[in-house]
Amino acid sequence: MFGELERKEVNDVLDNGVLMRYGFDGMRNGHWKAKELEVELQNAFKTKYAQLVSSGTAAVSVALAAAGVGAGDEVIMPTFTFVASFEAIMMLGAVPVLVEIDDTLTLNPKAVENAITPKTKAVMVVQMCGSMGNMDALHTICRKHNILLVEDACQAIGGTYNGKPLGSIGDLGCFSFDFVKTITCGEGGAVITNNKYYYQ
Repeated sequence: MFGELERKEVNDVLDNGVLMRYGFDGMRNGHWKAKELEVELQNAFKTKYAQLVSSGTAAVSVALAAAGVGAGDEVIMPTFTFVASFEAIMMLGAVPVLVEIDDTLTLNPKAVENAITPKTKAVMVVQMCGSMGNMDALHTICRKHNILLVEDACQAIGGTYNGKPLGSIGDLGCFSFDFVKTITCGEGGAVITNNKYYYQ
């Protein structure tokens, strides 16, 4: 259901006539919907930086690429996921390494530890269906091996783990705003991080 507030925001954009995130400053008349959303995401997820992108798949690819994941690097991920999770890894020329899940419906920490090789660059936990992984255990493993922890929280926006918003616990968090997600813009996504280098 789309209420009057949603209709007002969409009509503000249509009445203004500027449909792009960047440029056309003179025509905007103070309308910066994307920038406003990024600030709201920073506040909601208690994170320093937020960057909107075109989809959840783009969010995962952008997050991994920004953190230096590329051709030949391995990214550990759960077997229970959506196809876009491993497509986003493969778009970078990286290799998805699928490991078993546990009763959290996402990564089994023991399986993650056993899958780490010298080529492992990141662990990507996919918070499927609003569930969440054992983030303490996964964080500990990643720090021990000096590898990235990326959260694909596309299906878990608004969830928390021990009081921390999902997406804000790892080095980078990814969200989707497509039609079937908790918050929708029809399409779109976002990456959040506290790391200025990754953000830039």
